[in-house]
Amino acid sequence: MSTVTTTRPTTAGRAGGGVLRDETTAPAPRRRPPDPSTAAVGGTVWQVQVRTRLDDLQRQLRALESHDAANADRAAELRQQLAGVESVLGRGGVLEWLRGGSVEYAWRTVHAVERGMVDLRTPQELTGLLPAYQASAAQFLKADHPARTAFDATADRADPALLRAKVQTLLLCYHRASDEFHESVRHLRNRMLGLSLVALAVETLMVLAQWRSPDVRLIEAPADAAGVPAWRLLLFVLAAGALGAFVSALPTMITSRSGGVPYKLPLQQGLLKLAVGPLVAVVGIMLVIGGLVETTVGSTGALLALAVVFGAGQQAVTGYADRKAATLLSPVTPKD
Repeated sequence: MSTVTTTRPTTAGRAGGGVLRDETTAPAPRRRPPDPSTAAVGGTVWQVQVRTRLDDLQRQLRALESHDAANADRAAELRQQLAGVESVLGRGGVLEWLRGGSVEYAWRTVHAVERGMVDLRTPQELTGLLPAYQASAAQFLKADHPARTAFDATADRADPALLRAKVQTLLLCYHRASDEFHESVRHLRNRMLGLSLVALAVETLMVLAQWRSPDVRLIEAPADAAGVPAWRLLLFVLAAGALGAFVSALPTMITSRSGGVPYKLPLQQGLLKLAVGPLVAVVGIMLVIGGLVETTVGSTGALLALAVVFGAGQQAVTGYADRKAATLLSPVTPKD
């Protein structure tokens, strides 16, 4: 690093012919490149998980590089791939949340680097890591999957290249299944969100229509609520339906598993029930008042109680979403 030299006259020189004195400034300190491990990380769980995995892979790459200098170029390439993930860890916003592009890009890149590191490991290391690879693959691949059953201790020891190819195949199948699983969960989350928004929009339009057209009642008022505006009565029915939906949704929300995915399916299941419940309550009460069900509504209390019951009945409508979520999040059943 070059230094900066300045020549300043001494006091005597300024007074009259004094000698000039060279003053050499100290070199500026070299700035270290930022440490990726200290980069800003978002507050979501998936960002923390990716950050932790990145740090672990960086440590492994440094260890592989130190053990064999021939790995330096390939390790640098893999490290460059991981650097691309750093830029997406701090991203957020509604569109990113809906599209899931940052999540999928981050994990697909991590998976690609894990497969690339197989080429840098010795056969002994691959043999030692094989149980961990198999355990991770067991989350998404059945026990009789060809990639899991292809290993043979004797043949693999005799042919390191064959062992390396088998490990690559196992990781590729496992990573592909994992990526497809997360994509399916995201699509289900978005569909449930869309249905929730549609239900809320319909309920809002119903209240607005009833407010603008009070002479056309969607729900006939009981005798003790004859003076209540139609839109207000409808609003109370919707609230009672939401209460019934909330009560019936509690067991599902408590027992549902997140499956370790970043899309919060149990929360979205609960929101779908809360959105659909009021709509089911209004439709049910309209059927009762229309005479299609053999019962009568003689008071406001009976009307709201009926709305609670019908709101709880949303389970019949949203049950498919619950079953689909349970199927996606359930572990793979091994075939022994």
